[in-house]
Amino acid sequence: MTDNKQQAKLEFVSFCIEQYKIATNSRGYDVEQMFQRKGVISFLFEHYEVLHTQGEQTILNEIDEYLKYH
Repeated sequence: MTDNKQQAKLEFVSFCIEQYKIATNSRGYDVEQMFQRKGVISFLFEHYEVLHTQGEQTILNEIDEYLKYH
């Protein structure tokens, strides 16, 4: 994986953490820790190609759906 691609994925995960924090009125640190524990960060990396093309609400829905089953 190129450094640019890795950087883009990291920025996407950061964006998702920030948006989830806002949507759930949580602290960023708490969201990041929960994402780590539940495997959301790996999920976001693995499905980056599709997810990063989606709208914010769709991404949040996908995260919620993932969390429901994990």
